[in-house]
Amino acid sequence: MSKYKITTLSPVHIGTGEDYEPTNFVVDSGKFYNFDEVLFYKSLNSLEQDSFNQKLHNWLMIIDFYKSKAKEATKIARFDCKVTKAVEERYKKLKNEDGTKNSNQFQIAQTFKNPNTFRAIISGSSLKGMFDTVLKIYPPKASNELRQKLIISDALMVDGELEIGYSYRKHKNPSKSNESKIPQMVEIIKPNSTFICQIKSEYSFDKFQSMMKSYHDDRKDSIYKETDNSFIARIGKYCGKEYMVDDGKNVKNSYEKPIATHTVYEKNDEPFGWIKIELIEDSEYRNLFEKIRYQENAYLHTLEEKQKEIIDRLNEAKLKAEQERIAKEQKKLQEQKKAEEKVKLEQERLSLLSPLELKLDELYAQ
Repeated sequence: MSKYKITTLSPVHIGTGEDYEPTNFVVDSGKFYNFDEVLFYKSLNSLEQDSFNQKLHNWLMIIDFYKSKAKEATKIARFDCKVTKAVEERYKKLKNEDGTKNSNQFQIAQTFKNPNTFRAIISGSSLKGMFDTVLKIYPPKASNELRQKLIISDALMVDGELEIGYSYRKHKNPSKSNESKIPQMVEIIKPNSTFICQIKSEYSFDKFQSMMKSYHDDRKDSIYKETDNSFIARIGKYCGKEYMVDDGKNVKNSYEKPIATHTVYEKNDEPFGWIKIELIEDSEYRNLFEKIRYQENAYLHTLEEKQKEIIDRLNEAKLKAEQERIAKEQKKLQEQKKAEEKVKLEQERLSLLSPLELKLDELYAQ
């Protein structure tokens, strides 16, 4: 399999259909912190847990509680990234003017990540979808051997950052202003992030490059240039219908009119999805792969150390509770044994009495 390095040239969002909810994150000092809700709850003392339980009926009260415990939440966060000022300001105002919950509940569309290390991934299916279009090899063709022989691994992050900001629709004509009234919060892979992947195909690198150049020649919005050992592509959500169809020159919307708007990221109105794909040597790939393994191990070690104090405290509390349970059971068994011995001794005493003595004993007991 050939080895490739991918560099993001603009914001990239690989949709998953999953969202962050305000009950598993906080935003503090310009950063987003995602945490394990169960671990967070267990880290609270009994009074704080009681206070939290009383708020379960009210969504906004739960959010306010998390905000009040933001510093504690950041200490056990398993993932963090920067947020734009617009997102942070929106988080600070999670109520409508009448004090009710906002209808969108501050949901943030997640990009595809490793669920264990929270490192961004460019899925092989996203890359393959792009190649399907450029090479004109489509899923409906069941006998299409070229597509079946095109095997692409997920692209793993080597270096880079994620960020949460707004995506919105904007008119392509600069003289017109019709930004979307309901922009969406999205998690994006920032430009200049790098990934590695492997591709097995009947096509050579030169063929990929020439087909991609031909594909871009038909598209006015292709703003990046290829180099001798790389080519430019566009992937992920918000690429635009006019880019993903075979010929983007005459694409129309549902009203049979030319598409006038496109989706951009809030920072500098950047378009989504542009990447550079570069052919690299096997030795470079191996070195970068080892770098990823080192970074993942370092992340897991750091997370373990970060959560160690709380987990140790929880384990101590669990051990103490278990010891108390055992002590209670032992005390109960001892009391039961004493009671049984008392009954046995009483039965032995009564067995030695005559009928008259038994009668007198009953009268005395009354």
